[in-house]
Amino acid sequence: MPRYYYDCPVKTFYMMDNFGVEIIHPECSYGLASKAINFIEYFLFKHGKIYVAKESEEIFKPINNDLAQFTRDDGISTIAQYDEAKKTFINGSFRILKKYNPKIIMRDNKQFFMPEVEND
Repeated sequence: MPRYYYDCPVKTFYMMDNFGVEIIHPECSYGLASKAINFIEYFLFKHGKIYVAKESEEIFKPINNDLAQFTRDDGISTIAQYDEAKKTFINGSFRILKKYNPKIIMRDNKQFFMPEVEND
């Protein structure tokens, strides 16, 4: 089962503040909404990762008008927009296949940082 995490305290704080992402203590089962920088710095120093609470994982699923970056088989990267009605990312008139693993980069006109994935 994949676990989502950040390795940057700035991205973590940004996602907590702008999108309500909650983080967890890897040795505890409860989620934390705390923004204590000492806590974040401690976990980066000790573990190198700041884990996302399971309750926040829904935030990383695409919603209508999300912009995502993806890389095609030929190595070219491009941007696509999510179409809720079609349940897919669209680039011009082309549907983007899930195998290209689009990473959301913008939501509601705000920068969006996807977490890293462990055990993927």
